[in-house]
Amino acid sequence: MNKPMIRILVVEDDAADFMLVKQSLLKSDRNQYNVQHISEYNAASEALYQDDCDLILLDYFLGSHSGLELLQQAKTLQFKRPIIVMTGSNSPELDDMLMKEGAADFIPKDELSTALLDRSIRHAIERKEVEFKIAELVRRDPLTGLGNRHIFEEHMELAIARATRKKQHLAVIFLDLDRFKDINDSLGHHVGDLLLTLMGDRLRRAVRKSDFVARIGGDEFTALIDNIENVEEVNHILEKISREMCRPAPVSNTTLDVTVSMGVAIYPHHGQMAMELMQKADMALYESKAQGAGGYHIFTDRLQARLIHGLETEKELRHALRLQQFELFYQPQIDLETGAICGLEALIRWNRSDGQVMSPIEFIPVAVRSGLIVPLGCWVIEAACKQLQLWREAGLNVPVSVNVSPRQLKFHGFLKQLLSCIKQYRVPPGMLELELTEEALIENGLNQAAMLGAIRKAGVGIAIDDFGTGYSSMRYLREFPLDRIKIDKSFVSEAGITGLREPAITQSILSLAQGLGLSVVAEGVETNEQKQQLQSQGCRVCQGYLYYRPLNLTDLEPILRKAGGIRSADQNS
Repeated sequence: MNKPMIRILVVEDDAADFMLVKQSLLKSDRNQYNVQHISEYNAASEALYQDDCDLILLDYFLGSHSGLELLQQAKTLQFKRPIIVMTGSNSPELDDMLMKEGAADFIPKDELSTALLDRSIRHAIERKEVEFKIAELVRRDPLTGLGNRHIFEEHMELAIARATRKKQHLAVIFLDLDRFKDINDSLGHHVGDLLLTLMGDRLRRAVRKSDFVARIGGDEFTALIDNIENVEEVNHILEKISREMCRPAPVSNTTLDVTVSMGVAIYPHHGQMAMELMQKADMALYESKAQGAGGYHIFTDRLQARLIHGLETEKELRHALRLQQFELFYQPQIDLETGAICGLEALIRWNRSDGQVMSPIEFIPVAVRSGLIVPLGCWVIEAACKQLQLWREAGLNVPVSVNVSPRQLKFHGFLKQLLSCIKQYRVPPGMLELELTEEALIENGLNQAAMLGAIRKAGVGIAIDDFGTGYSSMRYLREFPLDRIKIDKSFVSEAGITGLREPAITQSILSLAQGLGLSVVAEGVETNEQKQQLQSQGCRVCQGYLYYRPLNLTDLEPILRKAGGIRSADQNS
């Protein structure tokens, strides 16, 4: 019977003691040992980065260093091989301390024998294998068998340490499946799970065996590619991954057309720490998806500047929320038949400490990414409800609409806060409307129909904002309790064009809304020709610079008084 070959690295600074250990190992009848020798601490420290042995036999005393220091370093590096410590000292306290720091066993040199070494080495290797298998099960994604976020971060730390020592580069790739939620919603989660399993297998086969891939949540995957030379090599890898993963996917008696979007950060150009690289790869992925499905984007200096600006803006936003540095502007909506103001859209502005007024287009994306959109959205709803009460007390009844983000709609306390504001400020039915994007409806799914029904029951209208720019679905229009569609300005106006930019689309939306019994508001009307074309197509209400830009209360209220209806406080007394 062939004896198993076990690679042993002996770290021993005394040549005579090393020879004693080596001779004991070579006498073994149970195992065959390949024995290597290191006599200095620094060389032993370097060996922890390699994978050239099955076990280390470590002398506790190494000149001015100790085996304890090497054990602690091995623990930090998550060294996967067992380490058995040998010493001339027979101390129970030292034994306990070494075992606590990760030693597999402790052998007094005066008890050294072939049988003792055989037994200790066999048990140490077997225990380590069992520990490793248990750890792998805990840190594996149960669906795809890939690593999870925790083990991916561990691999990144080790890969960065290797790359630093060898002066090499590595790439961190974030991937997710485009439109995956649509597949889950339309075909069911079992099909989605099968697709994720297939995509995980394709990703694993698209990279080298030395690379590491993981599923870190939902339809999000990561890949760690080390030992790369330049950006061109990264591009080749990304194109190979894209080709492999974007092939038609046969799943559960159907074939799906799948695309993936990818974002990349490269060490050391884009960061020195694992979390920093992951954050930047995620930002690059976000940029890739913004440019369209099925592409990839490598982190750039422009994204770096945006990241720094975003972090600074987030910090200032938190401060602004505490100090209530926000204000609502209102853009009037016009009845095309009468020319009268028939509604207002509330639009948030940030009155910064430096005196500048910041548009939402500059800070809302930061608020969404940071989660601050939830308290910010709560503030908008309460401010709008409070203003409706003040206007009503002054004799004016003009409906107000507010925008609600998908993340805000998912907030479990959203409905409670909305209903509380309506009750507190005694908002009459029909005076408040929520503008939701198609994205908000799709992300929250038909299971939110009950909540939207409760909102409608409370007298709050529901409109789809920017209609036609998202993932429109007749199913959602039919099954959600909606009141109104807002035609996105991109179909109405464009610089240098006086007429409608997309008259066929505006006509189609108006016909669709009429068939479903929904009213329509056209946004972005800037010329008389656009107004006349919309009116001839059957549009009744519009808003845009042809009539009014968003106005603060100081500029808006005189216009409302002139229209007849709002009275001063003196008149009310």
